[in-house]
Amino acid sequence: EPTDEVTLPPSDCPDGSIADATGLKCCASTCITCGGSGCNTRPGGQYACCTSSVTVSCSTGTLPCVAETVTDAPTDAPTDAPGLCPTGSIIDPYNEKCCDEDCGVCGGYNCHTRPGGAAACCTGSVTTPCSSGTLPCLIDSIIVTDAPTDAPGCPSGSIPDPYDEKCCDDGCGTCGGYNCHTRPGGAAACCTGSVTALCSTGAMPCLLDSVYKPTCPTASIADATGTKCCATSCGTCGGYGCHLRPGGAAACCTGSVTASCSSNVLPCTL
Repeated sequence: EPTDEVTLPPSDCPDGSIADATGLKCCASTCITCGGSGCNTRPGGQYACCTSSVTVSCSTGTLPCVAETVTDAPTDAPTDAPGLCPTGSIIDPYNEKCCDEDCGVCGGYNCHTRPGGAAACCTGSVTTPCSSGTLPCLIDSIIVTDAPTDAPGCPSGSIPDPYDEKCCDDGCGTCGGYNCHTRPGGAAACCTGSVTALCSTGAMPCLLDSVYKPTCPTASIADATGTKCCATSCGTCGGYGCHLRPGGAAACCTGSVTASCSSNVLPCTL
């Protein structure tokens, strides 16, 4: 019966792997779907299931890989996201950033060990648009140009601290810092060292909601994206091989996790 699924001959994708939608690359069968949108959220994460920057041949025994029958294809063949990266560069697994092609793989684990080092191959803090001619770079088409650049200010009647992170009653004159306890209202009004209450709660002094960074619950650790948490016993939260760690996939894999950490369930989403 006809099917839309891509099925390669056994000699093309190794045992225990599946082909992507182009039939040119292979991922571990645990990914369910190989490559494409949302590949980083599947079991094993981006390093197992995303294919945009994959160049290694399946003959090496590595996954994901390029099927052996297509490893002789022209090196300038289009990738999963053609035309997004400048000439001489390759795209990262999220189709968002570009690195020099000498890196082999753009961004991700051990990026600093590749030719050119972190400056050429790591993308975590990259914000420079590719139109600037700089590598690594952020693809121009995904830059949100109309997003507000200034964080919301302090509530009416209050002033920010020197770091623009916390707010005090404007009667303090200065928010936080040396001798804050000597100002009108004393330490309770003008000192910020232990302040954690969000300004949206109406508390004063307070922490600006825009700079609040949620943290994982006690006895848990964050994944590489900083958005999900697993039990500390996992050692590493999410990513390739998560199902092999103490507690297995149920404890250490995050691809399909939707439960909020406020529910006291692990793994969870911040």
